[in-house]
Order: sequence, then structure tokens, then C-alpha cells
Amino acid sequence: MNKYQKLFQELSKEKENAPSDVNDNILIFDGLNTFIRAFGATPSTNEDGDHIGGMTGFLFSIGKAVRDFKPSRCIIVFDGVGGSRRRKKIDPNYKANRANKTRLRRHDHQRFPTIEEEQEAMRHQFSRLISYLDCLPVTFLSIDGIEADDTITYISEMYKDISKCITIVSTDRDFYQLVDDTVRIWSPIKKRMYTTDTIMEEFNVHPNNYVVYRSFTGDKSDNIDGVSGIGPKTISKLLPELAKPDVFTVDDVIEKSKSLITESNKYKKIVSHDETLHKNFKLMDLKQLDISAQHKSNIRNIVQAPIPILDKNEFRRLFMEDKMWSTMKDLPKWMNTTWLPLNAFALETHNMDN
Repeated sequence: MNKYQKLFQELSKEKENAPSDVNDNILIFDGLNTFIRAFGATPSTNEDGDHIGGMTGFLFSIGKAVRDFKPSRCIIVFDGVGGSRRRKKIDPNYKANRANKTRLRRHDHQRFPTIEEEQEAMRHQFSRLISYLDCLPVTFLSIDGIEADDTITYISEMYKDISKCITIVSTDRDFYQLVDDTVRIWSPIKKRMYTTDTIMEEFNVHPNNYVVYRSFTGDKSDNIDGVSGIGPKTISKLLPELAKPDVFTVDDVIEKSKSLITESNKYKKIVSHDETLHKNFKLMDLKQLDISAQHKSNIRNIVQAPIPILDKNEFRRLFMEDKMWSTMKDLPKWMNTTWLPLNAFALETHNMDN
């Protein structure tokens, strides 16, 4: 086979796999997760010395994912106001560590002399970012009273039976429990796609039982303590059932541990942490969605509405106001290569509405 025949085969395969419907290949971003990571990692400033890294880093990040995964629809989800309230009722310490004022850019004292200035820069860029997203062919939403995790889970459930592929972009490992034949998780830090096989390989746990596994390990980022002394290796040894696709609940874990309590002090320790395990499971379980019918209706109305059309002129106006040309050096190329394919699908949603 010569190089031209090989190229033709590759192009034919790419065309064959290309989405034909707006819901074929859905890309969902954990918005705040993406923004905080961009703000902390991107030191970009404009010619006036103003930090613009949160905005440019976010736009570059979502743009790269759009080009790499070639979705037919892009959804960006942010936490709603008071979104943590439900889980704080379960555990008042949930996310309490995030209330502490700590620097994201620990080595950038010259740019942000105080924590207050850093946080003000974050607020300003986040607010400004929404204006940029208004110009792009994406759906973004934030539902008051709901965390982004729950909104993303509900959207995934909405489209799982009609979509060929749903990719969630986040570094939050709680999403691993959603993985199945349709849903996968892209970690932009690890540069790794998490599928059932990947999760089995890394954790020796099936996605169906991942939340039970996490009930033991906890989540430092959300201030959820695990069970000390029961780590990944111990979990695999004592609870090999978690590697199977059959759902193994916390109650199953406790019952098994009670029956084997004389065989190992580890089983005794599991039984003594019954309350902690049940609490952690409630905090981290995404599949048992505890959101109101009104909230579900609001989510459906937003994601099923026609997708906004690309507005190059308004985006360019904002771009010039923020003097971002030193960082985004070829704006026309970035706009065309990244957003025109998505815009074609967005236009279809307006035609369907007519």
C-alpha cells in the first residue's frame, strides 16, 4: 500500500466516524474545574500588565479539546449558587477547606501582592469569560442550588441512550463512576482518557463500584476523610468483588466484613467505620441524583434550546478590549479551525426549530 492509498483510507475512516447528528458526540466541560486550573497555570498578561491567563487559558483549553475530539455539541457547566448546600447537610465539613483563602499562584507575589487582589482578578476574569462564551457555539449553564457534578450527571443520563459518545473533561475523579460504553472521562492534566478498561487497569475497580472504592479513600479536595489504613492495595485484597461489574454496595461491604471479622483486623476496622463509609458514599454518589423536578426541567430547557451561533464580531470586540493579541496571536485561524465545525451543528438546531 502506497502512502496515498493509506492517506485515503485514513480520511475515509475519519469521515465514516464523523458525527452526523448534533447529539452524536457530546463534549461536556466541568467549567469551574477548567477555569481554576487555567488561572493557576497560565501567567499570561496583556501589554498593560493585566493578568488575562484565566480567560486565555480557559479558551485555549476548551479549544484544544474541541479540535482534538471533534464534537457535534459542546456543553460547559458551572456550579450554581449554593450548590454545595445539599451535601453540607450531610457533612458540614464538606468543601470547608475551600473557604480558606489560599493562593492559586503561590510563586506570583509580584503580580498579585495580596490574596485579595488575586481573588479579585479571578472574579473579574470569570465574569468576563462568560461574555466570551456568549459568542461561541456552545451551551453553558449554571443551575442555582446544584453542583456542576450533578448537572453533568443529569445531562449525561439525558443523552446516554441517543448519543454515540459523551466525553466529560475534568480532573475530578468522582466522574469515573459514570463511565460506561457511552460515557468516558478526559483528564487534561494526566492527558489520559478514562474508560472502563483504563479504570480497571489503574484502580482494579469497575466503574460500577468506583464510588464504594472512593468511600474508603476519601477526597482531600472536598475535605472528605477516608478510612485510615484501608488503602487501594488493601481494598483489592479484602474486596475483590469491586473489580466485577455487578454492583457491590456499602451495605454489602459491611455484611461481608462482619462475616469475616475474626479473620482480619482490617475487616474489623471496616465494620467500625460503617458510619463514615455510608456518609462518604452519600457525599460522592452521583448516580442517585437528588435534584428537584424543577431543576431537571430547567436543565432540559437550556440544553435542548437552539445552540447559540458563532458571533465573530462580538468576540473580536471583547478580544480587542482585553488586549489579548499578545497571547492569542492568530485569532482568525483559531476561530475558524476551532469553532466553525461546531457552528455548523449549531445552525442545524435553529433550522430544526423552524
